Amino acid sequence: MSVVRCPLTFSIFAKMKELKKNILICPLNWGLGHATRCVPIIRALIESRQNPIIAADKAPLAFLQKEFPNLKFIKLPGFEPTYSKHNSQVFKLLKSIPNALINFKKEHQEIEKIIDEYKIDTIISDNRFGCWSKKAHSIYITHQLNIQVPKFFKWTSPIINFLHKSYIKKYDELWIPDVKNKPSLSGVLSHPANVKIKTKYIGFLSRFSSEPKDNIKSIDYLVILSGPEPQRTIFEDIIIRQASDNKGSIVILRAKPNEDIIPENAPVNVTFFNHVDDKTFTQLVAKSKNIICRGGYSSLMDLIFLNRNAYLVPTPGQTEQEYLAEYLTKEGLFNYCKQKDFELKNVNIPNIEIKNHFKNDIPNS
Repeated sequence: MSVVRCPLTFSIFAKMKELKKNILICPLNWGLGHATRCVPIIRALIESRQNPIIAADKAPLAFLQKEFPNLKFIKLPGFEPTYSKHNSQVFKLLKSIPNALINFKKEHQEIEKIIDEYKIDTIISDNRFGCWSKKAHSIYITHQLNIQVPKFFKWTSPIINFLHKSYIKKYDELWIPDVKNKPSLSGVLSHPANVKIKTKYIGFLSRFSSEPKDNIKSIDYLVILSGPEPQRTIFEDIIIRQASDNKGSIVILRAKPNEDIIPENAPVNVTFFNHVDDKTFTQLVAKSKNIICRGGYSSLMDLIFLNRNAYLVPTPGQTEQEYLAEYLTKEGLFNYCKQKDFELKNVNIPNIEIKNHFKNDIPNS
């Protein structure tokens, strides 16, 4: 299966045939991952002569505008949770629930206006609860059907997952960016699905098509930052502080496509990029001896396509990333540590060809 091309095989695309339809793409704006994994879908729509229209906000909007400068964009603000500076996010997130529910309703109202104004035929919502309508075929993308909660709050799991699935059921289809059978990337996050709407495991999604070729490893550490503030900046500061005691060359990708300013007074062995294009990204990956990243799901899919392992440092309190880091380390594919325990000198990465583990689910390079 050619994973990059798999959206063209979906039933909704097949039904379009020669008719040009308006497809609204709505990625969640918590970090860049939801936007990056929409790239292969948008490319597939363009190749099938459809008319993708992108509704997004902030960094995802800026990123997709750079990727697809000729497309139509709509600014669609979304709910942004407030994250804590501490290791647990539970109380912050619980406190934000009332505001979130109000925001989802407003988001849905905006979608209804957009559908009428732009004559939308299909909506593809990546983890945005309010981006559905009875007036358009509505598709929901997620890899996290079974939300993980901290052990102390396990009793809330049935309530949280019931609420999540009650939103998913408003859609006509559910797309899961993973494979149905083992070995899967998401583990218990999306297995089993158990949602009473049409469900498809669509395979891995990545904006990259094959692994980079470069035998000269001139970068000691490539740090791929992502995720919500303030934790993104906290981890960046940790790297910068530790860089002073490390002689290796360090490149930091800051995941800030809508900014031009970079940190001042950094150690001389550190190079910053707020954002890079796909070609530069693959070149940096190819030249790096060690890759350090959060372990967000979209980043993991990209790394699989690029056939590179990484050292994972999950965002504190983000249970999805913590689960994935532990699960994939047990599988022998990655190594990880908690942010509070991170030491640059202790970074170690498994010596394994990751593409061999998922050889039936990634395209031939």
